[in-house]
Amino acid sequence: MHQSGMRNSLGLAWMLARRDLKNRYATNYAGIAWNVLVPLLYALINVVVFSILMKGRMGDRYADIPFSLFYFVPFSLWAFFSEMTGRSTSILREYGYLINKIAFPYWVLPLVPLGSALLNQFILFCIIGVLLSSLSIVPAASAPLFILVWLVTVVLTVGIAYALSAIAVYVPDLSQIVPVCVNILFWLSPILYSATLVEKDGPLWVRKLIMDYNPFTYIVEMSRQSIFGAGDVSLTALGGLALLALVVLGFGLLVFRKLKSGFADVL
Repeated sequence: MHQSGMRNSLGLAWMLARRDLKNRYATNYAGIAWNVLVPLLYALINVVVFSILMKGRMGDRYADIPFSLFYFVPFSLWAFFSEMTGRSTSILREYGYLINKIAFPYWVLPLVPLGSALLNQFILFCIIGVLLSSLSIVPAASAPLFILVWLVTVVLTVGIAYALSAIAVYVPDLSQIVPVCVNILFWLSPILYSATLVEKDGPLWVRKLIMDYNPFTYIVEMSRQSIFGAGDVSLTALGGLALLALVVLGFGLLVFRKLKSGFADVL
């Protein structure tokens, strides 16, 4: 694809993302309530409940970290992943009328939910900033590494979104399956609990599943380590995670490219 064509396609993606934001938030108050305030309410309930359940069980690494920050730092990354994957299974059907246009670049459509996902993430980042300020907690010197962890999360998520969006055209049941799988993955990632609990008390198969084979465990722990300085961020592990994210992105784009020829017929 020529550079000018890429630029025009990205400009089209940005226009569609802005329209998507307008349709979801600006045109009605209920959209704001359901898409921002309700998930935030659930997050606050989790903070209140688990701050009690986890009291005294945070481990030495996070013993001095308020639970609200312990939760919201990795949850800000998880929220982006959840929003993108949740929308990916229906985004091509939602914009199916554009797919029948001969010259329309199909590949921009999975990027449309980026606008709302980044807006929700920005709100969570603001909450984290307010918590850090109100609790007089200064981010560690390693805090800039959080940007790299965020970039890895974005690349990984976009790759998964491309694959899911293409497959969902042919397998509509994915729109019901993916939210269940995302919810399971949430509980298999140490977002609401400390990874040290799994390391110390979990059975071997649980430790393998959560600590070794779940990439979000590394994302969660690296996000906390970078912001709080609760342990050194392994640059080797971060590099490996970045490589995995690039592989997933390449795989997602490949799946999308292979399946796109039948989109117009199915939709």
